Amino acid sequence: MPATKVKHSLLKSFFSSGLQAIAVQVLGAVFFYVVSLNLPKEDFGVMSWYNALAMFITTALSFGLEQIVIRRIAASRTSDWAASAYLFHAVLSSLIAFAVLYAASLIIGQQKTLKLLPWFFCAQALVYIGTPFKSFLNAKERFTPYGVIAFTSNVLKIITAIWYITSNMLTIKDVVRILIGCSIFELAALAFYVLRRSDFHFDFKFAAYRKLIKEALPTYFTVIFNSSLSRMDWILLGVLGTKVATADYSFAYRAYEIATMPIMVIAPVILPKFARLLSQGNGLNREKRHQLNQFFSVEVFLAMCIPLCLNIIWTPWVGELTHGKYGLSNALQFFILSMCIPFQFFINLLWTINFANKKYNDILKIAILSAVTNLVLDIVLIPLYGSLGAAIAYMATVLVQTGGYYRLVQKSVMSFSLLPLFIFGLIGTGTYYLSVFVTDIIILRLCFALIVYTTLAVVFKQIGKRHINTVKLYMRR
Repeated sequence: MPATKVKHSLLKSFFSSGLQAIAVQVLGAVFFYVVSLNLPKEDFGVMSWYNALAMFITTALSFGLEQIVIRRIAASRTSDWAASAYLFHAVLSSLIAFAVLYAASLIIGQQKTLKLLPWFFCAQALVYIGTPFKSFLNAKERFTPYGVIAFTSNVLKIITAIWYITSNMLTIKDVVRILIGCSIFELAALAFYVLRRSDFHFDFKFAAYRKLIKEALPTYFTVIFNSSLSRMDWILLGVLGTKVATADYSFAYRAYEIATMPIMVIAPVILPKFARLLSQGNGLNREKRHQLNQFFSVEVFLAMCIPLCLNIIWTPWVGELTHGKYGLSNALQFFILSMCIPFQFFINLLWTINFANKKYNDILKIAILSAVTNLVLDIVLIPLYGSLGAAIAYMATVLVQTGGYYRLVQKSVMSFSLLPLFIFGLIGTGTYYLSVFVTDIIILRLCFALIVYTTLAVVFKQIGKRHINTVKLYMRR
């Protein structure tokens, strides 16, 4: 394939994957930002609790099939049946779960804490039912269609929320109506496109479905435990903490999720490549290992830059944007969460290698250890320190998870140099305190920090043209 065509294809993949990330993360966060400004802090905390629990339930129902389906379809042209099997599973499991939740809400309907849960779940389940279609397209490296659909859906969500706010007072019930309506649009548009514009066929065979479930079984508990890392702290804060603490933490965590958006851009692009690379059965030679280390250095450079910039602007800008509701009140929580960003980049790379190498059982063990660590620390720290305790528990868990995945990759595939993590960490910390000392003007402080950080990275030879060229060469494979 000509180099210009490969380059165009790579840029298109990153652009399309980036469009998905912007649609899901950024616009989703804008919607919740608009809602947070117009709901009392206590109500926003309750809404975040509903949403977190609904997301955890849909993740539990997914059975870990999404990545299995993507890996299968990407590695073999004869595995398109996996998407049909996943669709059957998603529809059936969602209907059963909704029926159970709705019945439970009728039985204990007097308790307002559970009354709206079935409907928040309904909004999440509709998106989840569309996941097999999205997985099918992503495995074929066709990222643009879902990106456009999700972008449109989230823009409609924001516009509708603003309309509600200008028309009358926004309530939690209004929020769930908006979520369900836009989820219906997203599912219908995605199904229409895939069925009309791709070679997707619903050819369900129970034997094939059973085979897929059997393959996903080792990853099921991995998905459950990994999901608990991102939402269990919200759920436990709602039970063990206060509504205000839940609101502060969920707002900071939403910002943290946006900060990790580059991972969402990179992950769907590199997973099919790893699946094809490791499915060849000849492992990684010295050259490919060197390329991965170079790729890792570039990732850490970007990953450390993100918390550096965000912590400079968090308190003054977020405080101003939210009229003092957030910013100063959760600055320390966000600082702790933001320190996890470089490790999350590393975890994504390590997990991708392990998953593509079919280390399902080992991944499960790491997920169990991480989830148990997170649960124990949350139970101990949340009653003592509230949302700050949840942030500390999350960071400790991320470190445990990083260590587990690193050891597994080192043992079975290759060894990564950890030097970039330490060097960029020192450069980032030094740059932050230097920028604070130099000026009080936030925009100048931000520009100064970016220039100094990049310059020091080049001076210490941690980033340069050879790193960029190596990454581009690797991504063309």
